Amino acid sequence: MKRTSKRFLPQRSHLILYALALLVAALFLPASVMAHKPIFVERNIGGYEQAYEIPSPSVSYATYGELKTPRAVDVYKITLTEAAPFYARLSVPKQPQSETFGPAFVLFGPGLPTTNEPPNYPLDLPPALGRAILLWKGEADEFYEPFTQTTYLERQLISKTLEPGTYYIAVYDPAGQSGKYVLATGDQEEFGLSDLIKFPATWYKVRMWYNPNQTWLIIACALAFLLSSLYYLKRIRHRPED
Repeated sequence: MKRTSKRFLPQRSHLILYALALLVAALFLPASVMAHKPIFVERNIGGYEQAYEIPSPSVSYATYGELKTPRAVDVYKITLTEAAPFYARLSVPKQPQSETFGPAFVLFGPGLPTTNEPPNYPLDLPPALGRAILLWKGEADEFYEPFTQTTYLERQLISKTLEPGTYYIAVYDPAGQSGKYVLATGDQEEFGLSDLIKFPATWYKVRMWYNPNQTWLIIACALAFLLSSLYYLKRIRHRPED
C-alpha cells in the first residue's frame, strides 16, 4: 500500500508560514509598542521664527534630526497652557562617526535662569527668556531600540516641571561638529490605528536615517528568505506521492 504525504504537507507548510510570520513580526512590530511617535522635519528650522512646534509636550515624540554644518542650530517649540512636568532626552546613533559627537540642547523659556550663557551659541539669545543649558559631559549610556533594530548613545536628559508659556529647544554643537541626533520629548504613549498602519513605512524611514547600507542588507536578507521559502513551499506542494 502506498504511503502519501497528504498529512505531512500541511504540517510542513504551517511551519514555513509560521517562520515567515515571525520574520514579518520582527521587522514590522506594531507601533503601539514603540517608545515614541516619530517626527521627521523636512524644512529649515534654524531660527526661532522657523521653529518646529512639537504637537504636544507631554506625548512621547522622537524627532530625528541632523546638524549638517558646523554652526547649524535646529530649533523646536513647545507650548504649555498650565504648569506641567516636562521630559526631554538628546541621543545620537551608535555609529563610528558619532562616538565623539556631543551636541548640546538649550531650553529657553519663562522661569529659567537668565545669568547663564550657552557656549559658542550661534544665534542671539531670545529676549526676556531664561535658559537651561544641557552640555554633554562625556557619558556614553547606551540603549537599544528593538522595534527598529537601532542603538543610541544618550547625551543629555532633563526632567523638570515648567510653568505655563512658550518654550524653545535649540540643538547645536558647541565644538562645531556635524552629525545626526534624536530629540525625545514627553513620556505619555499615545498610539492609534493610523500609527499601526504606518509602522512599516516608519520602520523603513528610521532605518534609512540610521544606516542606509545596513537597512538595504536587512531588506535583501528578508526578501531572500521569503522567496526561498515560497519556492520551497511550491516544491513540496507539487511533490509526487510515493
